[in-house]
Amino acid sequence: MDDLELFLNWKHYIFSIAYRITGSYVDAEDIVQESYLRWLTADKRSIQNHKSYLGSIAARLAFDLLKKASRKKETYIGPYLPEPIPETADTLVDEKINFALLVILETLNPTERAVFILRELFDFDYETIASIVGKNTDNCRQILSRARLAVQSRKKKFDPDPKLHSKLLLEFSFACYSQDTKSLTNLLREDVIAFSDGGGKIHAARIPIPGIRRVISLMIRTTKKAAKSTEVFFGYANGSPAIIGYSQEEPSFVQIFTIEGKKIDRIYNLVNPDKLKGFRNKENLIKLGYLRKPTFWEWTLYQLYHLISLH
Repeated sequence: MDDLELFLNWKHYIFSIAYRITGSYVDAEDIVQESYLRWLTADKRSIQNHKSYLGSIAARLAFDLLKKASRKKETYIGPYLPEPIPETADTLVDEKINFALLVILETLNPTERAVFILRELFDFDYETIASIVGKNTDNCRQILSRARLAVQSRKKKFDPDPKLHSKLLLEFSFACYSQDTKSLTNLLREDVIAFSDGGGKIHAARIPIPGIRRVISLMIRTTKKAAKSTEVFFGYANGSPAIIGYSQEEPSFVQIFTIEGKKIDRIYNLVNPDKLKGFRNKENLIKLGYLRKPTFWEWTLYQLYHLISLH
């Protein structure tokens, strides 16, 4: 097996580490490339465990980028959300982290985030983690304990019934595009909050929008504007069903939400084009099963449901 074949065996693993530490699809791809260049020049005879060696390279590169990015986030315009990546229903079973948890990880400092991810998600030993983040092993154990407490204090149940999640996504999408405020009222919690990440590049709310009335007004207004030029697909992103919009063949938004008490409680709208690069190449994503159009029967069932609810 040559160097390229050996590397390709662990390419997904490298990307997974890099993406989860940085929260950036583009940075993770760059780290995969840089890891390969370092792999080519490495003395393979001295490497006892290829997976561990490549994982450590990716983790160091990702941690360095994360520290640099944390300074940029301080001047970021509006809410800062992680970059979504496309998935299929089949890949969700293997995921240990979803979008809602990525949002929580953004509240940790770079060292806490790296230690938490490397230990909790990838089972790195403390000695390796310590060398990556520049701390001793006792410090890393304390940092992990602190990070766990921070995550648990914000963490809700992130694994609602997949059928319920998909059903609510369908109804939410149809209610927005048919300007159905009554259905939206039934779908959203009173304390729902909408977050919009435009990064100052696309017009978007610069603060979170709280409360059912304000969120419905936002959804109706933005959907009415987008409906004229946007092609809508359903898919999955970071462990959750998602609505993906395209304008002139380029991704224009990805919308993900979380559920509490069988209603939608958080809506995440990503419209910053720099964070939608994982959803480029629309035709290829359709061919591979990452995107799909709502079917005729889904529209019909929604219309029947809507008619029944009016009586």
